[in-house]
Order: sequence, then structure tokens, then C-alpha cells
Amino acid sequence: QSRTVTKNRKLLDLTPVEYQILEYFFQNPNTALGRQEILNRVWGEGYFGDVKIVDVNVRRLRMKLEDDPSHPQYLTTVWGFGYKWVQQGE
Repeated sequence: QSRTVTKNRKLLDLTPVEYQILEYFFQNPNTALGRQEILNRVWGEGYFGDVKIVDVNVRRLRMKLEDDPSHPQYLTTVWGFGYKWVQQGE
């Protein structure tokens, strides 16, 4: 409800788009979400830009969320499709 995200008790500085993407992943844990699906959900179906904008924002989220962004544990890639939020402990 506060639209804030913390890591190790520290508030993360997320853009509105980053927050919307993360919120969508949290609503769909352990579910592969396609780039186009994420694009439509966050930017709207009328968006005519490049789907790679999703990749750019996922990379930024990984930099803020992951301990080792080069080897993500939470925001993982589903090759040839999109991304998945891996809910730990499941």
C-alpha cells in the first residue's frame, strides 16, 4: 500500500515503471512472464516502442535488487520468452 520496496531494511529508490514491473512479478511469483505481456501491462497496449524497453528496466531492477546482478537469484531470465520472479523457499 505504501508503494515502497526495501532490501535489507533499506528503502530502494525505484522509478514508477520499475515499481509497476516489480509489482506485476510479485502478483505472479514463479510464473514466466513474456516481454510483450510485461510491456502491455506496464506501458499499455497502445505503446508502439521497442519491447527491449522491458529488458532495460529489468536490468535496472536487478542492479537494485540482486546481490550479484550478473547472476540473478530472484529476477531470472526465461530464455527466448521473458522473465520470472523466483519466490525463494518454494
